[in-house]
Parts: sequence; structure tokens; C-alpha cells
Amino acid sequence: MKKYISPLLFLIAAMLWGFAFSAQKSAEALSAFTVGGVRNIFATVFLLAVIPLLDKFTGNGRRLFAKGKRPDFNRHELLGGVICGVILTVASAFQQTGLSDGTDAGKAAFITALYVVIVPIISAIGGKKTPINVWISVGIAVVGFYLLCIKDDFTLMPSDALVLICALIFSLHIVAIDRFSPRCDGVRMSCIQFFVSFILNVLLALIFESPIDFATVGACLPSLLYLGICSSGIAYTLQIVGQRDANPAVASVILSLESVFGVIGGAVVLGETMSPREYIGCAVVFVSVILSQIEFKSKAK
Repeated sequence: MKKYISPLLFLIAAMLWGFAFSAQKSAEALSAFTVGGVRNIFATVFLLAVIPLLDKFTGNGRRLFAKGKRPDFNRHELLGGVICGVILTVASAFQQTGLSDGTDAGKAAFITALYVVIVPIISAIGGKKTPINVWISVGIAVVGFYLLCIKDDFTLMPSDALVLICALIFSLHIVAIDRFSPRCDGVRMSCIQFFVSFILNVLLALIFESPIDFATVGACLPSLLYLGICSSGIAYTLQIVGQRDANPAVASVILSLESVFGVIGGAVVLGETMSPREYIGCAVVFVSVILSQIEFKSKAK
């Protein structure tokens, strides 16, 4: 039963991220660093409220804030959170800028999901073995992404290149989480990640986007709340917790379902319609995810 927990956490995270493409598109009037700063402070505050409740529920003996003591974060949580926070800041900025500069939500979902190809390659270079069924599922997934997200001839615009850079950086995020998550409390590390990203985004917004348009921030508040609490606070935390016991290549395949949920979210939230080709794409991606979970074992004679 335990082996199904990580895939379930990844599935929920992918669903929350998929619907976040619609929220990001709704907040395209705001600059990338402003969006990052607001969503990450929401995520940080959310997790600061959740951590004491989880400590009490699990009985782990830890207290986030104790009188006369510094906040309870260990070395791995701090280091992992800082590294992941920096990576997340850069990746999110490229993605939001690409969306704001003209890349539509469907194409952005496809390009971002290409980290499913990059992660196994990085893992292999790092000496981590990737099962053959995962490599096959990666190839099937890319075909599904194309059918699902690309409606016209695929041409790479400058804004698309920004989203492609985002995919490369997000693959590093998955690999970094694989390195640190087994050694720490995932929720605490996630909290540090968002706090670091909040600080970096605010500093960059003050440098490059000043003065900040608070009226537009208020108008986009529902989308920003979703991005902060659901897409960041909940989904990224589920990813970190799930990767404690999962191969990063397998995690990337399941998490890439965000492209499927991205198209579904566009239909539900933005009123976009799905074509037969897109339904086929969804089915192909689901097949790739199922294949990634099948263990092929050789039988000894």
C-alpha cells in the first residue's frame, strides 16, 4: 500500500499545477516577479500555519516556535530549502514571462512538461538507474503532450524559448528535491523554499518592476490566492513529501500530468473546448503514466 502513496501525492500535485496555468493566464497583467512575490508569501504563511498542526498530529516531538529557541529547522531543511527556493524563483520567472509575452497556456503546458525527458537524463548522468519502462513511458508521454497541447504547426517564438528554459530549470528542481527530501521534513523544507523565493521575488520586483501596481494585484487576488495556497503551498509540498520514496524519473512522468489538467482547466475555467485530438492526447499521457508504474521483473529459471 505504501508504494501507492507517492504516486497519489504526485497526481494531486499535477492536478493543482494544471489548473494553475489558467490562474497564471488570469494574472498575466502582473509582472513575473510581482506574481512570484505575492504567491510565495501566501504559500509561506499557509505552511507556517500548517506545520504546528502537523507536528501535533504526527507527534514527532518537534515544535516550530518554542520560547527562547530559534525556529525549528535542521541543516538539510535550510540548505535544501534555499537551493530549491532559488531554482523555483528562476524557473517561475521564465514561465510567467513566457506566458505574459504571448505563449498560450496549452503550448506552455507542453513545453514545461518536457522536463519529463530531461530528468531521467540528468539522473542517469548522476548515476541513478532509470528502469526501461520509464524510458518508454517518457517517449509515449512526449507524443501525448504534442497531441494535447499543440493545435497548429509548432513554431518556436521568443516567449516559447523562455518557457523551454523554465522546463530545463524545473528539471533541476526535481533533482534537487531528490537529493534533500529523504533527509528532512518535507513541509519544513517547502516552507523555507517559499520564503526564500518570496524574498528574491520582492527584491527583483523592486529593482525591475517598481512601482508595483497594487490595484492590479488586488484585481488578480483570487488567482494569486490559488497560486499561493494550492499551486505552491500544497502542490510543491506534496511533491517534496512524495519524492522521499520515489525515483525522480518516475516522479517527473506522473507530475507531467499537469499538462493534461492544464487543458482540462482551460476548458473548465476559461471556457476553452477540447478537440478529439486533445482527448487522444490525454489518453496517451495517461497510458504513459500507468506504464511508468508497472514493474517488469525477469523470472529466474
